[in-house]
Amino acid sequence: MYLPFDLATYAERLERTRGAIREQELDAIVVTLPDAIHWLTGFDTIGYLWAQSLLVDLSADEPVLHTRTTEMPGARATCWLREPAFYDIAKVDPVQILAQTIRERGLADARIGIDLRSFTFLPAQWDELKRLLPEATFADTTDLIAELRVVKTPEEITYQRQAAEMADHALRAAIDALRPGVSETYIAGVAAQALGEAGSEYAAIPPMVVSGPRSALVHGMAGRRTISKGDVVCIELGAAVHRYHAIVMRTAVIGGANARVAEVHACTREGYLAAVAAARPGAAAKAPDEACNAVLERLDLVRRRCHRIGYSIGVAYPPGWLEPMMLVEGDPHVLQPGMSFSIEPNLALHDEGFGIKLGDTVLCTDDGAERLSKIEPDLFEV
Repeated sequence: MYLPFDLATYAERLERTRGAIREQELDAIVVTLPDAIHWLTGFDTIGYLWAQSLLVDLSADEPVLHTRTTEMPGARATCWLREPAFYDIAKVDPVQILAQTIRERGLADARIGIDLRSFTFLPAQWDELKRLLPEATFADTTDLIAELRVVKTPEEITYQRQAAEMADHALRAAIDALRPGVSETYIAGVAAQALGEAGSEYAAIPPMVVSGPRSALVHGMAGRRTISKGDVVCIELGAAVHRYHAIVMRTAVIGGANARVAEVHACTREGYLAAVAAARPGAAAKAPDEACNAVLERLDLVRRRCHRIGYSIGVAYPPGWLEPMMLVEGDPHVLQPGMSFSIEPNLALHDEGFGIKLGDTVLCTDDGAERLSKIEPDLFEV
């Protein structure tokens, strides 16, 4: 069995989960998000394209993992649970298997939490589960386990530090490969190869590389565009260790930056550093955003922001690496040691033909905020 933590860690996580279930006055939860299932059980697969679920109740019994027979070898190798429930996708409706387990556990008329905002739980499956369990009462618990993960343990932070080193290695390789005449996809490929060389698992999002006018596409993926002299090039990538992620993003210019690009990047850099400095224990989640905006406002750049300044990050699977804490006004979280999150005041100046990316994974510590990347937040001139 290949587990990133000892069995006592998973037992402690399970008890914390059951405590949260009791606090919400529920009898059980159905978990479908792959990151939450992995955090509780160690189960590691990309097979969540097909329905899978984890039933956790308040009994002394183990949770029940429902997954298809194709995943049996992986479940045996990566999951601490002794008796997963396997189904043949060609013969069995997975929702019926889940409903059967719920009935067998005496929960047919119980209060059950479920991931209603999960991309892995489809509307048709929701309708079918309600039809099969008409006496049950359901509540949305999409973030229940994610909230338990927002503050990381020292062991989890160690994995994120390792991921940050791998991400730095890949970013340096990508910047070293930049030159006129290569394509965005080529640079993304260099980054992907470097991630593998450094030991990273596949990340929840592949390396993003955009150049020239496309550099204003904050979530643009690498395309076939050829990079030319004078282009602004934005690179964003993440690395993963035992599914714990760290991300890094920087901007480069081929042949030197013009005055406007240099001015905007310098202001972004100052705002970024102000945001990092504001990410202190006891600060409201919105504090980094407000600190950054106070700087960006000097050049009227706040309106160029098309992205939240940051979010909690940790265990993740494709298609994304966000946890529920958002560093924005209205988020109720208070920063505390052990929280890891991104700081990324990215800008999109579509009308001026370029964008700026600058960001890292940041750790809140007893003494303030620590950037996990060792790469300076500078504009790279190639």
